[in-house]
Amino acid sequence: MTNDPLLRETYVHGHAPAVVRQHGMRTAEEAAAFLLPELSPEMRLLDVGCGPGSITVGLAERLPGGEVVAIDLSQETLAQARLDAEARGVKNLLYEYGSVYELAYPDASFDVAYAHQVFQHLTDRQAALREMLRVVKPGGLLAVRDVDWGSVTYWPPDPWLDRFVDVYEKTARGLGGEPRMGRRLRALFHEAGVSDVHVTGAVWCYATREETVTWGDSYADRLLTSSMGERQVETGLSTQAEIEAMAEAFRVWARKPDALWAFTHMAALGRKPAS
Repeated sequence: MTNDPLLRETYVHGHAPAVVRQHGMRTAEEAAAFLLPELSPEMRLLDVGCGPGSITVGLAERLPGGEVVAIDLSQETLAQARLDAEARGVKNLLYEYGSVYELAYPDASFDVAYAHQVFQHLTDRQAALREMLRVVKPGGLLAVRDVDWGSVTYWPPDPWLDRFVDVYEKTARGLGGEPRMGRRLRALFHEAGVSDVHVTGAVWCYATREETVTWGDSYADRLLTSSMGERQVETGLSTQAEIEAMAEAFRVWARKPDALWAFTHMAALGRKPAS
């Protein structure tokens, strides 16, 4: 752990190509569906933990008279996001290196602050939400979405996939995160004094061969090539041989004719109190 707010966290997934590639498949239409109806074209929006920017650029396209500022801790991923925005001709979008714990923006400088799959990885979630609240105007919107790993369901059963889910959760918690963050979002918002809190849920469901192969191969690659597997070994929760067995199990499971994977994602939307 470090006192530098930009470096205090250990991101269990890392930024290996397998991770960034899968994150790049996300869209504003799906990941921000709970927020989109509340947006108006002139708004200024902050996207915290933007990754490769596939969601961010979709948000910017919906704010043609406004601006989107997006931050992340991976310079390499930010560079990729800038190239994608340029290729799509999106001009009202600025990508910057930064941490949610120390946002480099004045008080009340955004209409909306949004974070997708970020809070599950944070060690001080209240401090992060307070900082997001600080930069949002009174009456402005706070929008946070996170997975709940406790809701994982899949078929057919496999002991190595069961092992993966168990070890993943323990590894994430050992690093100070909360893999079941989805169920805690309402409490998080209430504790921070966010008003008009509305919580909704959505299910990611992979139930075609293309979907299960994409998902299973992605997690196999993450285990073998990203920090996900490394963290599990470093913490003593798994061995390299087990990591390889989990990866192989994902690939085999993904190609079974009855393969299905689903889990719940919760979204919290609220407003900064006017006073």
